[in-house]
Amino acid sequence: MTLDDVRLVLVTAEPGDPYGSESYPTGPTPRAILEASCRYVFEVLRSGKDLYHRNLRYILNGCFPGKPFEAQLEHTWITDSVLCSAEREGGSVSISVGHECRARYLEAQLNLFPNAVVVALGSKARHRLAGWPSVMSAFSVAPPGCNRKAARPSWDAVIERVRAGSP
Repeated sequence: MTLDDVRLVLVTAEPGDPYGSESYPTGPTPRAILEASCRYVFEVLRSGKDLYHRNLRYILNGCFPGKPFEAQLEHTWITDSVLCSAEREGGSVSISVGHECRARYLEAQLNLFPNAVVVALGSKARHRLAGWPSVMSAFSVAPPGCNRKAARPSWDAVIERVRAGSP
């Protein structure tokens, strides 16, 4: 897999709270912690642990039908528009933090995938990506946005665009 294989970039708002059972080793190395967290995230997305993960899978399955989950991920980059959690899950993050995260991290990630369809999932991600070229907006895959009647049609529009092959 290369960076050129990525056809879809999904940008959500910010990390949610960890699950009660979620924990990671304190060592022996930072790499071990990163590997453990990546394994956990992979598994909850693969299994569809909650509505958020099942909605992400809906988009992936629609964009890359008939491909196994692992192959779908080879064509997808999933990130947050802000890398810090809000004080309260779903709460607000200061505008200055949003600007700083975009300038330091998000734009660098997006620049890696110039030929991918970039999708802002939800209004927070959409606002934080304002001015970035060719961003497609869709409803959040997390509640409450995902519960809106227009959510699934917005994801279907993403699926159509990715399958059409146009960024």
